[in-house]
Amino acid sequence: MIEPVYVKATGYGPISFYCPATWPYSRSDMAKEPHTLEWIDTFEPADVFWDVGANVGVFTLYAAKRGHTVWSFEPAAVNFFVLARNIELNSMSDRVTFLNVAVAATSKLDALYMSHTLVGGAQHQFGRQQDDTTHIKRHSYGQANKFRQPVFGYAIDDLVKLEGVPFPNHIKIDVDGNEVEIIEGARNTIADPRLKSLLVEIRPDDREIRIRTMLATAGLQLSDQHGLNHIFVRPVS
Repeated sequence: MIEPVYVKATGYGPISFYCPATWPYSRSDMAKEPHTLEWIDTFEPADVFWDVGANVGVFTLYAAKRGHTVWSFEPAAVNFFVLARNIELNSMSDRVTFLNVAVAATSKLDALYMSHTLVGGAQHQFGRQQDDTTHIKRHSYGQANKFRQPVFGYAIDDLVKLEGVPFPNHIKIDVDGNEVEIIEGARNTIADPRLKSLLVEIRPDDREIRIRTMLATAGLQLSDQHGLNHIFVRPVS
């Protein structure tokens, strides 16, 4: 069987990417967010990484290649298929737990309102349909109302209570609009000293102050910023 697979060299060995469309191929180059890779390089060997909004798994695969235990969350079915294939291609199912669910403020069944169903795409919203009155549209989060995919959403604080779920030492949140809700559903987790750092994409709108305030209250300090990506760390006592 011939498949469109691109192999990317890294300092930890090659990573294979299944590329059935343009976006998965463009993401496989791993050049879009080099500072996120540098952040992952700071993790200690036994650290657990949660990738919230994994898409096709670029950062999931990179962290797993370094040997970390990774929990990967991707609600869009079209992306989850490619994520699963990438994990299989790289023989990483022993290190990566990958779930076709959303992460949210509360645990519930709702819908992922999607801009489109193109493989590797983004700009989707869990639990809310976009219209002309929302701040999301005004700040270029796409038009997340083209297609409705039912999906379960879980709060991080609920997930970490489940048997067999390892506590995250590092969390990446890149969900194109639901960042506030996810952090609200993780208040206990982000205040726990076991959480060492958190990377979140923050756009310069009315949610920025809320996110910064919640993280500061939890004891996390902004250590680095590259574009929209903000890295918060817990000071070592």
